[in-house]
Amino acid sequence: MGDIGRFSCEVSVYLYNDSTMQYEEASWYSERLGRWMKIRVYGHYGQPVLAFPCQNQPGDDFANHGMIDALSFLIDSGRMKLYCLEVNDDQTVSDESWDHGKAAYLLEQYHHYVVEEVLPFVYGKQRGHCYPYLIGASMGGSHAANQFFRRPDLYSGFVSLSASYDVARCFHGYFDSNVYNNSPVHYLANMPSDHPYMDLYRHKTMCVVVGDGSFEYLVKYTNHWLEDVTNRKGIPVWYNFWDQNSIHDWSSWLYQMPYFLDRIL
Repeated sequence: MGDIGRFSCEVSVYLYNDSTMQYEEASWYSERLGRWMKIRVYGHYGQPVLAFPCQNQPGDDFANHGMIDALSFLIDSGRMKLYCLEVNDDQTVSDESWDHGKAAYLLEQYHHYVVEEVLPFVYGKQRGHCYPYLIGASMGGSHAANQFFRRPDLYSGFVSLSASYDVARCFHGYFDSNVYNNSPVHYLANMPSDHPYMDLYRHKTMCVVVGDGSFEYLVKYTNHWLEDVTNRKGIPVWYNFWDQNSIHDWSSWLYQMPYFLDRIL
């Protein structure tokens, strides 16, 4: 799946203060995505954590819904440095045009954007090579898990809440190599037992959480599907199936994300 390539561009960085805390915002034009992309950085030092927003949401999704406040005890204490990414969901998993091939291609390009553009930026901010964690809820959790399973050599692990692991459902029957390569339940099922990633998985931290409350049924079946695949492959994912009080919304995620990150970091 390739190594991290060279990445150079003009990165604009600005320092902001809001009611939550001070943060930096960096942006640059991604040639592979054909659009400007921003990253918000919270904290001065600590374990790097890359956060993906919910479907179609901007990079300030965590800030807008109180997640920065919920994680402030980890950020302020220097246990975590949080990088809030943007996504191109509007051109990929949410694209309603007839050109599913282009949408799938841009989803694959997003994977390479994270590996070949975001990670070098993070290394620069961390002042050296590092192994970030990946987190997200709903589609953000799908991105976090997929990025990790694609390249476990680059990350420490992930926490995914209320996510789907079957990206093919977003393409309405269209299925090509780009869809396959971004759908964990498909590519993990076919991964050979002697693949070098198998040993890496066994030395990483993978946390999957889903509830049984409102709207979780939309994604819960893929959590059981992923559980079946990883169990058969001997991949030790930490599965957490919560009850009906856990719903597909921020009221649950604001409790769950700090709970699990506090135990992992």
